[in-house]
Amino acid sequence: MTKNILIVEDKQTHREALRKIITSLSKDVEVYEAEDMQIAYHISMKEHIHLFLLDIILCPQIQGDTMGLDFAREIRKVKKYHFTPIIFITSLEDPRFYTYSYLHCWRYIEKPFDPKIVKEAILEALEVPIEDDKERSVYFRKDGIIYAVKVADIVYIENKRRKIIIHCKDEILEIPYKTCEEIIKELDSKLFVQCNRHAIINKSYIQQIDFPNRYIKLKHIEHLIDIGASMKNNLKNNLE
Repeated sequence: MTKNILIVEDKQTHREALRKIITSLSKDVEVYEAEDMQIAYHISMKEHIHLFLLDIILCPQIQGDTMGLDFAREIRKVKKYHFTPIIFITSLEDPRFYTYSYLHCWRYIEKPFDPKIVKEAILEALEVPIEDDKERSVYFRKDGIIYAVKVADIVYIENKRRKIIIHCKDEILEIPYKTCEEIIKELDSKLFVQCNRHAIINKSYIQQIDFPNRYIKLKHIEHLIDIGASMKNNLKNNLE
């Protein structure tokens, strides 16, 4: 599985040096770069990052700047990043107690950094197991009640009459309206793919798929699900 690494560093030369180190370690990595906190947060919400390489000082022209710590605090508030490894690579004098104790920092590496030490830290961090979709739950709120649903139990989700209907193996749950894009983002799983304007399916439940006639038969679901004409090719590529 490809793992995504985000470098958050204001200096381009340092970003390039870190990218070179990372790409020398493995082909199964995708490297993203951000020079400030706003770009880093945007990338983190759009992609699923498995490791952060983070400089504490992102705006050196501001005296006493610690925007890297601000970013770490904010990213720890996001559920999927509660325990994602963060490696601080910085010249700031010994903030280790704070970063280890409060931000669950994986490693702290001082600048100028030794490439060998950086390599060791990255390889260790990439060994952190990714939470299995079979055990992970997603949370939906309705009428002030929060429902926990196992991701692996969701067969498909449909957007119908301004409501969202979640079809699970053993139950059906209705929740307030959300767009398919918002739901896929919340599910944060490669198991799911949108097959028409109003439906998202769990690929592991596909029993039969008929591309010429544009329909899908899912386990545990009696009716057929349409494949949207505009989504047919995307669905094919996703399944391949």
